[in-house]
Amino acid sequence: MLETDRLNALWATKLLDSQPEERFDRLTRLAASALDADVALISLIDEHRQWFKSKQGTDVCETDRDIAFCDHTILQADVMVVLDMTHDARFFENPLVTGEPKVRFYAGAQLVTKEGHAIGTLCILDHQPRLDFSARDQQMLKDLAASVMTEVEILQQSQLVEDLSVINEELRHRMGNMYAHVSALVSMLGRNEEDKDTLVRRLREKIAALGQTQSLLAANKWASVPMSYLVKTTLEPFINPANMGRVTIQQSDDFDVSPRGAFILTLMLSELATNAVKQGALGPREGTMRVAWQTGDHITLNWDETLEDGVSGKLGKGFGSQMLTRIVPMDLQGEAHYNLDNEGLSYRVTAKPNRLCSELKA
Repeated sequence: MLETDRLNALWATKLLDSQPEERFDRLTRLAASALDADVALISLIDEHRQWFKSKQGTDVCETDRDIAFCDHTILQADVMVVLDMTHDARFFENPLVTGEPKVRFYAGAQLVTKEGHAIGTLCILDHQPRLDFSARDQQMLKDLAASVMTEVEILQQSQLVEDLSVINEELRHRMGNMYAHVSALVSMLGRNEEDKDTLVRRLREKIAALGQTQSLLAANKWASVPMSYLVKTTLEPFINPANMGRVTIQQSDDFDVSPRGAFILTLMLSELATNAVKQGALGPREGTMRVAWQTGDHITLNWDETLEDGVSGKLGKGFGSQMLTRIVPMDLQGEAHYNLDNEGLSYRVTAKPNRLCSELKA
């Protein structure tokens, strides 16, 4: 077995540096009493140390791995027994033998996961050497080690059930948000589009943008995504070889966007990008575009387009404009400014940080 796999199995137990637990202390007490030992330990071996999840007969919490007797035990096929440490070439110069606590006898049984990874040991120690440690004694130590692993597996199963419950609740919440967004889109688009084909096309565009955000968040384990990465990912479908050199996305002063904030920002950015392809800096006409932001008591998001041959026309009053001027600022609890002048188009919206940077339950 690879050491990396063994360590991953150990970390998966979430036992390292955890608080004492009676169910494990009960087993070390039983080991010390049944096998008449001065010390009994549940020892977990990580990269650099052995750490004691449970201990009887000592106040020591851990030792360096390079002097740990148990580091040898996890490499054994069976119980490791050393009747007199001072007569064993592996240990007679070990500082735990030559100095305090002056260990003389050791017996350890592996703690083995179902996948076969030895994450540590159940061991006993004495300050006096022994003449014998019988097969019956070894079997008892192995049985107690198996009982330790039963407790570990129960703990992991309980954690798995709890994790699944949390995931289920989180998925329910996120899917509810997704359905709410889609329902609102259908309602708003239906009021602003008379042509059925146009309605279907616009709806597909918005749902595709939301789906892309779902994938992005899922890839980040539903935690958060950097603002610069969210902008880049949302704009990618609108970028082609003809316009890719025109776009600048701020990289400094980056911040993490919550799953909640990512949905509204995706809708905002995809709407602005759609307009830019049709009649702005991402379309046939030469121009430049910049997406930037400032953080502070409020977050300000900036979208600026400049066209070399100037701008003609005016802002529409359809669904897109309503989304940018009413829906987005209302959701972000801020204000929006949407302007078209001779040089180009600018869109500014402010947001309360908690609308973008922390998850809020609807």
